Amino acid sequence: MPITFRGLHQVGALGLCPLCPYEKFLTTHIAKSRPYELKNPYDLCLKAQTICARTQPLHAQGPLNSLRWSCRFARLETHEPTGSLYGLMYDGVLLVVGFSLEVFGTEKNLYKKLLLHLPAEIELCGVLKFGKNLTTDSRLKEMLQDVDITDNPIIIMVNDKKEIKAHFLVHDKLEETSYEVLSMEEMKRQFLYVRLSTLLPLHCEATIPSVKNVLQSKREKLLHKNESADQLGHVPSNAIGENQKGAMSGEYGEWGRTSHETFPAADVGLTGVTADATVGEVLDSISAEQPPKKKKYFAGNVDMLHIKLGMKATKDILSDKLVKTAVKVMTTQRKPAYCINMPLDVDGVTMVHRNTKVVELYTVLVETACRSIKLLESSLVEQLGQEGLGDGAGLKLPLTHHFLPTELGHFFTRILPKDFAEENMEKERRTLHKQLGLPMDWPVFRRACAYRQHTFGKLVNPHEALPPLVPQSDVVVALVRGRYDYYHYMQDNMNDDGWGYQGYCDPTEIPNLRDIQHCLVDIGDKPSSFLGSKQWIGSTEVMFCLETWYGIQSRIIFVNSGAELQTYAVDLINHFQKHGSPIMIGGGVLAHTILGVEYNTVTNSVRYLILDPHYTGVDDLSVVVSKGWCGWKNSDFWKKTAHYNLCLPQTKPCI
Repeated sequence: MPITFRGLHQVGALGLCPLCPYEKFLTTHIAKSRPYELKNPYDLCLKAQTICARTQPLHAQGPLNSLRWSCRFARLETHEPTGSLYGLMYDGVLLVVGFSLEVFGTEKNLYKKLLLHLPAEIELCGVLKFGKNLTTDSRLKEMLQDVDITDNPIIIMVNDKKEIKAHFLVHDKLEETSYEVLSMEEMKRQFLYVRLSTLLPLHCEATIPSVKNVLQSKREKLLHKNESADQLGHVPSNAIGENQKGAMSGEYGEWGRTSHETFPAADVGLTGVTADATVGEVLDSISAEQPPKKKKYFAGNVDMLHIKLGMKATKDILSDKLVKTAVKVMTTQRKPAYCINMPLDVDGVTMVHRNTKVVELYTVLVETACRSIKLLESSLVEQLGQEGLGDGAGLKLPLTHHFLPTELGHFFTRILPKDFAEENMEKERRTLHKQLGLPMDWPVFRRACAYRQHTFGKLVNPHEALPPLVPQSDVVVALVRGRYDYYHYMQDNMNDDGWGYQGYCDPTEIPNLRDIQHCLVDIGDKPSSFLGSKQWIGSTEVMFCLETWYGIQSRIIFVNSGAELQTYAVDLINHFQKHGSPIMIGGGVLAHTILGVEYNTVTNSVRYLILDPHYTGVDDLSVVVSKGWCGWKNSDFWKKTAHYNLCLPQTKPCI
């Protein structure tokens, strides 16, 4: 471990972190008794750390989320006195992965509803309190009573100076605990995500009671151990990994239970792997990536095991329901009624330790499915409760979206009605931002922000696979924000090599080359002969397309030479810090995309994070990074005698 702490009792947020473009704090630790070892002080950067707390009275380890929290707390402006902590248990270790604030004006005990949006296995584990005095009032006691994951809930105290102290509630007494630092790389090395999906047909009357009753019945079928409608979990051979090859037992692994099997994990049937197989071993065995010991874990690299849920349609011949001789009598009443007939997209995520046994996944997956069904139910009930939808005529299909905001560090699931306008859900997003302590000027829960592990084979955020920068006190780094897809020459069976740079925008409706040419002709920027040609376009043409299609305004910077570009370093840093959008640069030579800037305030030297669209190979992340198609370039990368135009898309503050 790069950092170990012993006898640590106080944490303060002090100093400047040169690696973090958003939060400018470096967490400083104060040891009360024994010394601690700190090999690299910048290991405490916002995006790099997770805290662990040790519970000596319980002889167990108890992690407290991440040092990113101390940075978030340092900039968090809230008048809410309390909040909730969420975490999971593994082998006596409590890992706190998130928090929420009790926002004034919202309904009471809202944390119970927020839990449904978090990955399964993550539960309420403690409370967060702001202020000087650590008193367990009636409100805190009520929240602590709802903690089921541990007998000793954790309480984190944040004072006005943003100093953090942690306590465990042991026999109704608060006992202060110390911290241990766990890097985010180690965090991802130990834990992974499991994603469960299936289609669940819904046939019922278009009323709120009917929807609740039917979906409650479906959850009970998953939960009850003697239910004859069996479930089967299936790990497809093509469902995992960037290069999806291999599988358990040659084709797939599966497990489930039948009506005569009991619910405990030990009695869950498993085929395709050994009984001692772990989730991590399964994931590694069916992934064609490098061995786990040599594998590098970076911000955008999320290990995820995909599982399909199958529901048995026929009943067991020994089922009690088939041998009963009593005849059911049903009375009917004729009246006008509207019915719902739609396939529900059950899609849930759970967070588990890599050493979790595969046979233990059954109960976890049941909880995952139940949370997903409950979220779908809430969406349908909310729609049916709206004026004009009481008969279900305008009911929209609820779709599942998983989000992985950098600020949170964990998945958050939302159910959004299909084709429902984003502006109609702004109030809900604004409330979520307040509850989760997220910035109020940057969207993270719009559909376009949803997590996409693969986009039609395109690489997503390849710069996140680069080696971490060596921190320097006089160096400022600013990077692109959000997720983007890497488009380059010779993709999609399109021989566009030598056509010059052609810009792209919305990942859901990406324009092709002819669309771009038509746009420029339609607005009068190019003659009709431009259609079908291989003439180059540059930064100004990108600006025209962004404004025409998406209403996005852009700033254009004209630079007379590559040597002059260095003088605009501060402008580029301000752009990434305020807008976070990629910068297209073109001119007298080849065009590129700038994803970030590294600026030395003492020597005035500048490096640029470049994404090169002239790559013509397959979408192999290791090749793109190792061969420099995505990487940091010095100022001499730009030709001193060539002029350049930079297109800086200007984002508007929004949620």
